[in-house]
Amino acid sequence: MRLFPILFAFDALGLLGLVWFFVDGLRYPSSGGDYIGTWLPLLLAPVAMLAGALALRARGWTGPANALLGVLAVPFALYGLFVLAMVVLQPSFH
Repeated sequence: MRLFPILFAFDALGLLGLVWFFVDGLRYPSSGGDYIGTWLPLLLAPVAMLAGALALRARGWTGPANALLGVLAVPFALYGLFVLAMVVLQPSFH
């Protein structure tokens, strides 16, 4: 019962991170193509998954909604683990 809000908040924070990278990238000139065309699917897919999970939960299908949010949470969790490993291990890239 409480899994849905936790997963939804985690995925929303991950989406917020994607939006931050997108907005930060707008500061730099695009040298190799269409910047918006590259980022549009990367931003729309998580938004569609969050909206789909909300729609599933509204219909009473909490299990599939949690599964959808869980699938979306995997890349965000792996990226978080990667950043944590870089902070903890402090690798030298000389």
